[in-house]
Amino acid sequence: MRLSMVIKIIVFAIACITHATVMAVEDDLLLPPVMAPEEFDQPVIQPTGDLSLRQAIVLTLKHNPELATYAWTIRSREIDQIEAGLLPNPEANLEIENFAGSGDLNGFRSAETTIAFSQLIELGDKRMKRRQLASADRDLARWDYEVKRVDILSQTAIAYADVLGDQEKLTITKEIKDLAEEIYQTVKKRVEAGKVSPLDEIKARVELSKSQLNQINAERQLAISKQNLVIGWGGTDITFNKVLGNFYSISPIPELGSIVTKLNNNPALARWATEVIRHQKAITLARADTIPDISVSAGIRHLNETDDVAAVASISIPLFLFNNKRTGVQRSEIGLSRASKQREVTETRLRSALLIAYQRLIILYQEVTILNDEILPSAEEAFNASTKIYRLGKLDLLGLLDAQRTYFETRQQHINSVKEYHRVVVVIERLIGSSLSEGKDYMAEEAIR
Repeated sequence: MRLSMVIKIIVFAIACITHATVMAVEDDLLLPPVMAPEEFDQPVIQPTGDLSLRQAIVLTLKHNPELATYAWTIRSREIDQIEAGLLPNPEANLEIENFAGSGDLNGFRSAETTIAFSQLIELGDKRMKRRQLASADRDLARWDYEVKRVDILSQTAIAYADVLGDQEKLTITKEIKDLAEEIYQTVKKRVEAGKVSPLDEIKARVELSKSQLNQINAERQLAISKQNLVIGWGGTDITFNKVLGNFYSISPIPELGSIVTKLNNNPALARWATEVIRHQKAITLARADTIPDISVSAGIRHLNETDDVAAVASISIPLFLFNNKRTGVQRSEIGLSRASKQREVTETRLRSALLIAYQRLIILYQEVTILNDEILPSAEEAFNASTKIYRLGKLDLLGLLDAQRTYFETRQQHINSVKEYHRVVVVIERLIGSSLSEGKDYMAEEAIR
């Protein structure tokens, strides 16, 4: 009876000691909200009809499978944070002595039974510091999610620009094919009338076949670009008709100084502040680990020979004679130094990438402007004049085809330059973490949102 009562008292005391409530940690990171990982498993409503960039981005954010893995990582870090705030579990010990021996110790008549519970008591606020470190790990997972989120949005914006550009290319190839058909029919009639050599009809038919092949290739390339776009939200089938947007709209480029100042908005760079904090907390925990913990044990002992009960208690503490845990502090300090250097390396790399992209954007802006304002109008004027002169019989077929080729190649070059311009704009906005032209550029504005 006395044994049962003492056991109940000890169990109750241990339960009171080990009860702990894990406080919710304030989220002081100025980051967009993270979607719950379960939300990524919602069925995808595939877009139909015309698709806007905003719709493409929403679909990508809601259903991108790669982004979902980062959301699950955050959930895992949150569980780690809860676990880090828990107290060590107590231990129950059962010990039987002085039995099954010889002489008076034969059997269990002289046996002594000890039931005890032990609890590790952590000193140096290890539990709090362990929870702070786990909180920093969770914050880093949030930053990694944001880095991946911006990467995926940039990829979506670039894929969207590619579809827009390839739609324009397909339009041009159709125009070229229709014009080649018209020229072929015109030349055929003139050959039948005996006004030109049959060789011109062969040349016109070759140009028609080439234009038909170019149209087929343009259709296939557009299908590939669309497929790259739907991959962003985990799609496999192309269900939309076309994408919307003012493809030829470009904006003046801001001064380099105003762009470089935004580099700190890049989440890949901003995360290093949290990385440094994480290493500082690791140092704090490592220093706390140099303080030995105490293990307290309490229980009762029953002596069979006299049927008496006695209390037992013990305190143990490790002696840091050979390993004083200082190597853990040194390792954490090295990690902090390495993190500081890695931040400098990241900033240098991003700054170099920004300067290169900026120079590339200037070249593309000038190229698009000259093509649009000077070269393209002149090529169109020369082509229209050549068409009229050919119909009057004052220009041979080669001259007409040359003017036609120059005009349409210039238009395709214009499309390629505009498409590359949009791609570089998205790259720069990815680097600075904000809009390049204060929302004036369509691709930039939508991609950042």
